[in-house]
Amino acid sequence: MNQQTRLRIALIIFGAAIVIGFFGMPYLLDWRNGKAFARIAQGDSETRVILYLGSPDAKGACGTQLRWEQESVGANDGRCVREVRYKGRRGSWVVGYSADGHVVSKYFDLVGQGGVGVPSGG
Repeated sequence: MNQQTRLRIALIIFGAAIVIGFFGMPYLLDWRNGKAFARIAQGDSETRVILYLGSPDAKGACGTQLRWEQESVGANDGRCVREVRYKGRRGSWVVGYSADGHVVSKYFDLVGQGGVGVPSGG
C-alpha cells in the first residue's frame, strides 16, 4: 500500500467518525442524561441535581398534579413551587422543587405529550 492509499483510507475513516459522531451524539447525551436522572432521589438538593444534569434549559411553576416517574403522587398541595426542564431528543426530564430547594417531583415528559406545569419558555 502506498502513502496516497493510506491517506485516502485515513480520510474516509475520519469522515465516517465525524458523521457517526454528529448523528450519534444526541443519542449518547440522552442516554447519559437518562442515567443521571435515574439517580435523583426524593429530597435531593438542587445542587446535587445540577451536579448530575447541569443547568436546566427551562424553569417555571409546578403543575396541579405531582408525579414521580410514571406514577401520580397526588395533587400539588403546595409542596412543589418550581419545576425545571432538561431538554433531550425525545422529550424533557422534569424536576420539581419545594420552597427549600429539595426534589419533590420528577418525570420524563415525552415530546408531544405536553407539560404538566412548565411553560415551554425559559
